[in-house]
Amino acid sequence: MKKLLIRRALAVDPALGPEKVRDLLAENGRITRISAGITPPRGCAVVDARGKWLFPGFIDAHAHAREPGGEKAEDFRSFGLAAAAGGVTTALAMPNTTPPCDDPSLLKKLRARALKKCAVNLLFAAALTKGRAGRALTSMEELAAAGAAAFTDDGGWLAGRRLLEEALRRAWDMDLPVLQHSEDFRLTGPGVINLGPVSRRLGLPGISRAAETSAVRADLASLRRAGAGRLSPQSVPGALRRAGAGRLSPQSVPGALRRAGGRLHLQHLSCAGSVELVRRARAAGLPVTAETCPHYIALTEADVVSGGTDMKMKPPLRAEADRRALIKGLADGTVDMIATDHAPHPAAEKAKGLLRAPFGVTGLETMAGVCLTHLVFAGHLDRLRLAELLSLNPARLLGLHLKGSLAPGMDADLTLIDPSAEYEVQPPFFSKSSNSPFKGRRLRGAAWMTVVGGDIVFRRRG
Repeated sequence: MKKLLIRRALAVDPALGPEKVRDLLAENGRITRISAGITPPRGCAVVDARGKWLFPGFIDAHAHAREPGGEKAEDFRSFGLAAAAGGVTTALAMPNTTPPCDDPSLLKKLRARALKKCAVNLLFAAALTKGRAGRALTSMEELAAAGAAAFTDDGGWLAGRRLLEEALRRAWDMDLPVLQHSEDFRLTGPGVINLGPVSRRLGLPGISRAAETSAVRADLASLRRAGAGRLSPQSVPGALRRAGAGRLSPQSVPGALRRAGGRLHLQHLSCAGSVELVRRARAAGLPVTAETCPHYIALTEADVVSGGTDMKMKPPLRAEADRRALIKGLADGTVDMIATDHAPHPAAEKAKGLLRAPFGVTGLETMAGVCLTHLVFAGHLDRLRLAELLSLNPARLLGLHLKGSLAPGMDADLTLIDPSAEYEVQPPFFSKSSNSPFKGRRLRGAAWMTVVGGDIVFRRRG
């Protein structure tokens, strides 16, 4: 039986209450004890983690592993190394691959391949529509049986009102979320960066905030029509009411309501208007969750001037007011989690200039440092809230009942942070691609050790 003892780390887990220096013992892939002064059992590996912060393993609910079809940019092996280096122990891979993950047999093959090649737990979201074409739903029940953890046409917007409503109902019956890339492409047009003073200064076509907010508004309306907008104090259990509407889950909502409605997750919010729409929807009782990304809380459209195509992503970097609104949403519970939207591209593709280069930036290896630097050390939120954003809430979204906490009985997926690490982000990266928007920037705090199923898969040098 493999055994690992982490000693004298500051344990950060909302489920355990106030932060305390504790020891944690993992045996055979599960946490068996967490307390002070644990005596190492025979044959146990011991790690002295004095001065380090111990979190439940970070979970990235939105990332692109690029396999199959995009192995020049990333494959399961390089993806796993990059994730581990960033403290990520579990990630959800998007289905916009070549071919797209819309077939149960393909999904089974990818899961088996990832199990052999990837250093972290890699889950897969299946496509919502066949070929991600937005015209006909996939065999969702068969994909769920094959191991799909969620459904999405990420990179494409499922704008068909009736189609989305049917998808929400079917996914809800399977206790799986629908992840929506909320973007009205009719409003995006040829835009490449945010529509604003920087796009005008550079003479580039812009993407308006309305391309996102109008889609978010439409998606929330579909969720309401799907039957999920009937939550009331009488229909929600008392424990859930006390916890707050931001903690809705299939387990906490009555079965009859689950069968009637849908569960929607909004991806990569980038602007203040979207945060406000989610805030109102949450107040109205809709079971909606939302994420934003590290680049939206640390950067703005002004950074495009010097950063070039490494700052080109979709949705684009917005204004300072949007950045502040996103941080406020993270702090007050409106935005439930932070996901990287890790989107690697070969250097040759990113060298084509802002008009022609593909959208997308890498983010796995810098997620911990960016969140610590721009949220915790900047005083916007505390460590316990960060644990909710990076561990607990993503685990709830994906139904990972043995992840997201340091409590005994949970999987021994652990992220240890060195809060004293100060460094400049520079290649080489573990990822095959280097299109990071944080190159040349200084960060404070980094993943020091990453543990998956009781095995150490990354340890920071120095």
